[in-house]
Parts: sequence; C-alpha cells; structure tokens
Amino acid sequence: MRVHVVCKDWKRDRVLPRFTRHLVSRLGWSAARKPDARADLNYWMPYYEACRYPDFDATPTAAYITHLDDPEVEPELHRQYSDAAGRATLRVCMNQATRCVLEAKFGPTVVPPLPVELDHFTLKQEPPGDPPMVGFSGYGYRSGRKGSELAEALVERFGQWCRFRASGRKWPCPTKKYRWKDMPGFFRALDVYVCTALIEGGPMTTLEALASGIPVVVPQDVGIHPELSDVPGICRYRTGDADDLGRALEEALEMRGKVDREALRAAVGPHSVEAWCEGHLGAFRESLMGCAGLRVSEPDE
Repeated sequence: MRVHVVCKDWKRDRVLPRFTRHLVSRLGWSAARKPDARADLNYWMPYYEACRYPDFDATPTAAYITHLDDPEVEPELHRQYSDAAGRATLRVCMNQATRCVLEAKFGPTVVPPLPVELDHFTLKQEPPGDPPMVGFSGYGYRSGRKGSELAEALVERFGQWCRFRASGRKWPCPTKKYRWKDMPGFFRALDVYVCTALIEGGPMTTLEALASGIPVVVPQDVGIHPELSDVPGICRYRTGDADDLGRALEEALEMRGKVDREALRAAVGPHSVEAWCEGHLGAFRESLMGCAGLRVSEPDE
C-alpha cells in the first residue's frame, strides 16, 4: 500500500507537519505539497489541502478533519471542510463526537489515537509554585473558538492570587511563541493548564500537559476531553461558562500539590506515535480493500 500525504509545510515544526512526518518515518509513506497520481491513496493533511486541487480524482483520498467550524461564524471554512469531507473516500478526525457528525453526513470516518510524543514531554519534578503558575496555549482566531473572553475573565478574577503565562498568540497575559523543543519546559513550569476553547479537535495541548503531569482544567464537551479518564487533576467545567470555569480552576489549584503526576500521564496512555501510525495503517488498508463499495454522500447544501 503506497500512501502519499499532501501537506504544504510538512517539514515545519508545527502540529500537523509533525503528524505527517510520523507517518513518513514510521510507515515509509511519502509526503509533498502536491498529490501523487501514482500512489494508491492520497491523504489531505489537513482537509483544506484538497481545496487546492478540486479536480484531483486519480486515486482514492482521505481527509484529516481537525475540527468542525460553525457555519454561522466561519461559513467559508465550513464550506471547505464539507467539500473535502464529501469528496474523500475516507474521513479521519480527532475525536468521537466529530466522527459521529462526519459519518452521518458523508460516510466512513475513523479516529486514530493522537500522536503524543511521550519521550519529548516528560514529568514535572519540581513542587508547585507559590503563587501558582496557570497557563494557556494556542493561537487566537477571529471566530473566538479558543475562548479568549473566558481567559480574560479568568485572569481578571484570579490575577491577584495566580501568575499567568501563555504559549502562542492573543492571550490576556504574558505570551510567547515557543519553539517545539521548548514546549516541554513551558508545560513543566505550570502548576495548572487551562483550556478555554469552544470548538476543538483535540487539543494536543491538553494531552501534552497531562503527559507532563500537570493538572488541567478543560471544557467538558469539547474535543477529546469527554474521552479522558476521570483522574484527580482533570477538572471539568461547563463549556463557555466563566463562573464554572472559575470553580474548576479553584478545584485544580487546591489539589495541585496532591495529584499523582504518573496517573495524569497514564491518562494519555492510548495516545502515542506508535498508536497513531498503527491506526492509520489499519484504517487505510481496510478503506482501499473496500473502495468499490464505500458510500460517500453529498455534503449538505
């Protein structure tokens, strides 16, 4: 089986290029900016790569759908993922809730484990700080799906008792764009990691914080969070609810010196580079074997 991954910037040290390179290095697949008509299957990484080649039909295709944009807020992005999902032979996504939506609309969809680099993100060894350090991570978007208003309310409410820092862009506290090699240090410097997102695929940042043994505060029904084990130190709040977010942060701060860091890391156990690659290999083989009978529905108008 020859799979070709179409990823425009696949050599960069960002999330999806790293996902791509795991498949290339572990499975011997190829990758480039353009599709390959000689391959058995072309894999759009992510889905919007398919939009650059609207007429490509030389091989079966798979599309990696990172998250589902709100059609009212981001109509063009919604159109793009719907188009890519409708054209693909197989859809690949990051969590089970997204899988249910895609499979109902477009046909077969799979969810391989996410590739957390457990040798890169190692356990924090230092005791909690005083005052505690609370962190955010990610890049803000005009849609507001990262929950910047929730983060602002949290900093305003807890700013006298906590220090805040962030990785990425557009956070209401000291923020820095960390290089990939420096991200483990960012997480290990935290006492609590907070995700304020309203729409997500993963996010990888929650899994990386847990792999570092850091307590997390997460929206209960966003992305992969509903699939995480109920481990002390994983504190959930009602999505979009600033008051409940504050309650969950208080809970995390109270237990930060008592958590079992190994147990937090174990919550990430199903997600590894090896499982990511094995999940793809099995799913793509099955897809190619049954290509003639696959159902691919048209996207909603």
